[in-house]
Amino acid sequence: MIRVLLVDDQKMVRETLKISLETETDIEIVGTANNGIAAIQQVEILHPDIVIMNMEMPGLDGASATKQITTRFAQTKVLMHTSSDNDEYITKSLAMGAKGYLLKNVETQDLAGVIRSVNKGYTQISPGLLDKLLISTDSGVVISKLENSLATYQSDNSTTISTATPQKLLSQLKLTNRQQQDEISKLRQNVNSNQAEFPKIKQNLANFKKYLGLIFLLWLISLPLLGFFLWRLDRKTNNLQAKTNNLQKNLQSTVIPLSRIGLYGEFSLNGLAQRVAKAYKQDSNLNRVSSVYVAQKDDAIILFGTIADAALLRRMKNIAKQVDGVKEVDTNNVTIEPDLRSNILNSAK
Repeated sequence: MIRVLLVDDQKMVRETLKISLETETDIEIVGTANNGIAAIQQVEILHPDIVIMNMEMPGLDGASATKQITTRFAQTKVLMHTSSDNDEYITKSLAMGAKGYLLKNVETQDLAGVIRSVNKGYTQISPGLLDKLLISTDSGVVISKLENSLATYQSDNSTTISTATPQKLLSQLKLTNRQQQDEISKLRQNVNSNQAEFPKIKQNLANFKKYLGLIFLLWLISLPLLGFFLWRLDRKTNNLQAKTNNLQKNLQSTVIPLSRIGLYGEFSLNGLAQRVAKAYKQDSNLNRVSSVYVAQKDDAIILFGTIADAALLRRMKNIAKQVDGVKEVDTNNVTIEPDLRSNILNSAK
């Protein structure tokens, strides 16, 4: 029996899915949750095999909740079930550890088949979405998720998974990724080569100063020649600087920003939140705080949950501000409950 947890902020969606899947003899709906935080709590209690997760939810979104679930509960697999076909959402979900991404227009019998495939370890994606990812700049994430687990699922009446040949799509993804890396390497080589010419120009100027006295004596008789020489030198310097600036702009538009690099150097749309969470774990006063969750919106960190001590909350805010790339820390969603500490101590006893 496949144990399934349904997570969606809309009650009607949860009830519809529950009624539809209860007719399957090998699928058991063990619980429901209306947001990411509740989903994590339910997984900790129920230990389901599959979590069907909505993407956009208040508080902790589906991708962030997926990251925590797949990290803390290795036996539980997450299947995204959303109405959005946004490329960034798909890439982010796969990067956070999701085993599939389905649109909500999928038929019930197809959804049941996908649940069975994901339970066996396959990665499932709705029709057409895989082709869209071929033009994504973050194709490396898709390659790493699909290389060993991509499967094609087809029912009698409709096809839920893209029918394109997996090997062909993976080859195209790899080729795109390699071409991007080659372009980055070429741009870096050009920048380094141009920067290497600056010391030569500086040395020429230093030598020019040494002979300034002689040049001044010859100035009256060599003014036209000197003027031409200086004009050529200035033109060369300006052209070189303009070329270097263009190359640096191209390089900056190609390289993945620092805020999207995770704890271990891998690509991550949630890199800032990961580094802040790591900083909390390394702090002796905060490493046991488990009731406050970390989320990210652009370059801002959002904390939400409950905490016993206002001083601890201020410490969390100050530590988050010290993490490279964090511009703002929002603690408005954290509730201070002084009784929380005593409740935790009593439960521990």
